[in-house]
Amino acid sequence: MSSNTNQPAVNPFCKTQDKRQGKEKLVTITFMIFTYTILCCAFVIFGNIIWKGAPVLAEKGLSFLTEKPQTLNVLEVEQADAIEIPAKSFDSMLSSNGDDKLPIANVRDFEKSYKMINFDLLPDSIIGEGYLKDLEQQNDNFYLRYDERTFEAPVAFTLEQDKAITLPEEAYQTIKQFAPELLPADVKSRESKLSDFEVTIAKGEYKISKSAHDALVNTPLIFKMKQTFADDDAGNEFPCIIPETQTITVDGGTFFAAFDEDESGTLPLEDQKDIPVVKTFYDFTLPAGTYQTNNKALSILAKTGVPTKHNPAKGSIVANLSEPVNLTTSAQDYEALLAANPGVKVSNATPAVESEPFVSFSLKKDSEILLNAEDYEQVKAANEGTNNFKTSSEHTHSYSGGGILGPIIGTAILVIICMTIALTTGIASAVFLTEYAAQGRFIKTIRLAMLNLAGVPSIVFGLFGLGLFVMIAPALTSTPSAESKFIVPIAPVASEPNLRVAEQEKIYIAEEKSSISKLRELTATAGATRFYDGWYYLSFQGWGTCMLAGGFTLAIMILPVIITSCEESLRAVPQGFREASLALGASKWQSIRTAVLPYAFPGILTASVLGITRVAGETAPIMFTAAVAERSDLPWQGLHSLGFDRFVDFLQQSVQALPYHIYTVAGKIPQSEYTQPMQYGAVLVFMIIVMSFAGFSVWLRIRVRNKIKW
Repeated sequence: MSSNTNQPAVNPFCKTQDKRQGKEKLVTITFMIFTYTILCCAFVIFGNIIWKGAPVLAEKGLSFLTEKPQTLNVLEVEQADAIEIPAKSFDSMLSSNGDDKLPIANVRDFEKSYKMINFDLLPDSIIGEGYLKDLEQQNDNFYLRYDERTFEAPVAFTLEQDKAITLPEEAYQTIKQFAPELLPADVKSRESKLSDFEVTIAKGEYKISKSAHDALVNTPLIFKMKQTFADDDAGNEFPCIIPETQTITVDGGTFFAAFDEDESGTLPLEDQKDIPVVKTFYDFTLPAGTYQTNNKALSILAKTGVPTKHNPAKGSIVANLSEPVNLTTSAQDYEALLAANPGVKVSNATPAVESEPFVSFSLKKDSEILLNAEDYEQVKAANEGTNNFKTSSEHTHSYSGGGILGPIIGTAILVIICMTIALTTGIASAVFLTEYAAQGRFIKTIRLAMLNLAGVPSIVFGLFGLGLFVMIAPALTSTPSAESKFIVPIAPVASEPNLRVAEQEKIYIAEEKSSISKLRELTATAGATRFYDGWYYLSFQGWGTCMLAGGFTLAIMILPVIITSCEESLRAVPQGFREASLALGASKWQSIRTAVLPYAFPGILTASVLGITRVAGETAPIMFTAAVAERSDLPWQGLHSLGFDRFVDFLQQSVQALPYHIYTVAGKIPQSEYTQPMQYGAVLVFMIIVMSFAGFSVWLRIRVRNKIKW
């Protein structure tokens, strides 16, 4: 046997091995390129957000997190001296414009004093609706739940200067009959040639405006409204039903308001005919002063422009107070209250002085100033009657001022509601599927369905929530909607809603028990949307657009992820833990509660945080079920109910939400240089919140795992 120790060994696989190493390097480089491309994209995206959002947070500071979104006013303000502005609005102006960007000088702090009156409003006072609202606005804790109105109490109005008045024949005769003391001796009459209109309206359903509705109320036309108008619904149109074809005669004012398409009319006509008429009008002048009269006369004079805060159509409010209420108002408003409301009862009226910090400054040259809507109103009011704050141009940008306090709080509430429902239901379902259910084809089908649901687009869940929770979800209520799909009486209820609630929520109060169909008809005839007849009902009327509907929709959307994650965590706990616990005599539930769930807690915690970060960023589900673009009050503000009803009303509100706010600012309003700071600032805050949750979850999971060791 010979050996060639001096010759190199020949390896037949060398070339193949070299090729494999080359391919391995190519694959490694390819994967590296993909990885670092993703990292670069993430760096660019998040870097851009931080680059553009950080200056917004630095400039606005804490106010960005403590103020609500507002319209931003961009003003070209002329040079002026001694501009006065509330100190709070001054600080907000500096925050919006930058401390060193405005050419201001001669800044001086001072206090402005206001004369106020502190008084007690006594029981059985009779007060006009507008004057009551003024008192409530100036006294945060005052809200009158009245049960009675009256048309018999005298009312009054004040003219600051002489008022020329023209009345048609019918209105003049009404005032002559019910308030002759208002008519001076030198009333002049004149005749005018006008036209009435004979119109034919065909049977059917039409949409009419508020002006058309108000004009038709006093005509012989028979019609039913499906929804009544509020005082601020001037721009809306609601459907009305004409039960049969009718021919009526109306005057020119009613015709132009209700039928003429060239004016404001909205009701189509089948036929019309002009009828020439001669009408008599009466002209006179009311001198400046205060006049006491009645509702009938005031309702006529109010249409001629006589200023009043009374609502003659509904009468005055009887203050059904159990004891005197201490209130404060300005001296001017107090005098107006007493002058316009002869039936008001007050006592212990004492003068008081309230001071507010103000700032006076000079603007050295014409400048562009950014002001939030509320601050702009404060500045205008403070400089009214002077040329100290004169603007040459004004532009507004919606949602581009203020901060994001409302959206942050709304998002937090929706997440709390969602996770409370999802965790309770999800953990219970996971325990059943893992520990109790027989593992067969049916359970496998359920798991497959959950996996499929986890991949369903969120907008589908939004439409599902709209159809189920917003429109047809059951509610236990004493005032069911007349449009409810299905109403079932449950039990009698002791008390009816007070008159104020009935007016605000358009509730028809039935005087006697009737069938559901009859109650629906009576409610529609009265122009209401809900009814009360002394019973609790299970009404499938939906919850409306509210945070409760949004929370349930988000919970259903996240349930598949929660259940799947919790199942994996439960299965990861060794079977021996269960067997040892059962061997010691524990029941199955005791074993699960003490020997399984504690050790599965880190995984459940992970699922919870994943759920929070997902639902906090969802837009599609809440835009159909819970979110609104703008809301003045925070969710707990503006609630006037008591006890458990207050909690129910809290959950039945729409809220602002951070992802929907970002969507609104970025996609639903015209874009400009003034909207971008709000976009990037809100996105940066949102990103910080999500990353904070993620970091907290990692820390908490590590801490829990260190304490619970197998």
